[in-house]
Amino acid sequence: MKVRKKYFAIRLVLMLLFSSAFQVVTAHPFYVSICEIDFNQKLNRLEISLRIFTNDLEKNMEDLGFGKLYLGEKNESENADMILKNYISSILKLQVDRINLTPNYLGKETNQELTWIYLEVKDVEAFSEIEISNRLLYQSFATQTNLVHVKNKDETKSLLLTKNNSQGRLQW
Repeated sequence: MKVRKKYFAIRLVLMLLFSSAFQVVTAHPFYVSICEIDFNQKLNRLEISLRIFTNDLEKNMEDLGFGKLYLGEKNESENADMILKNYISSILKLQVDRINLTPNYLGKETNQELTWIYLEVKDVEAFSEIEISNRLLYQSFATQTNLVHVKNKDETKSLLLTKNNSQGRLQW
């Protein structure tokens, strides 16, 4: 029962964080991203989306030496997609039934507040276990929390990953 209450509390906090009530985000005390992984059985692929506060992603890329990317702005860096693709491939690792997978970067959508990054992995067979390592933004934010929700076999399971615990395993 405690796990369900904790899961509910986490989802409630995230809904509040990402709700339209937070239209103006200058600096915020929470450093949170959400990774959703859906197994599409009909197409045998993992469909992955990452939701990240744009200003946090921008700061992290600057801290890593890429300069300001101006995500979602008219003067967005021409290399923004390539930089994000390489960064995501270095910090997000997946294994399905102990087989390493490499997500393919599809693109991003950005507004002033949030950036959505889309990935996929094709030719994935039905699985009973997934291991995820997500080190997103840990380079800039020691208190960064990365929530991961995985939908498989009509059931969603979740992980709460932190800098000191950046990987986890889910089983069905």
